Amino acid sequence: MPISTSSFGDERDNKYNEYERADLYDQETIHVPGLDAATAESLLKKLGGGVVDKHRQLEGMGWKAIITPTAEGVTIEFDAHDELLEDLLRRFEEMADKVAR
Repeated sequence: MPISTSSFGDERDNKYNEYERADLYDQETIHVPGLDAATAESLLKKLGGGVVDKHRQLEGMGWKAIITPTAEGVTIEFDAHDELLEDLLRRFEEMADKVAR
């Protein structure tokens, strides 16, 4: 988890354990032409992601994203809780479309 994730040191830390269960995660990869890794990272931060590996990997509550630069732009592999994935993708794509214009 990103450093910004709070820890209480007691039973409250386990309150969101359902977001850690791999069977509740779905994966999807999107290709975003015209976007570089730094801009993709910035957009993912706006969605609540914390940097794990600069311009490469971010994590948020219930999701992870890996950025891979390509000749045309970037590919982003999302690994997100099934209840978050659709909204996460929609919001990211909306922001990316505005930046690419």
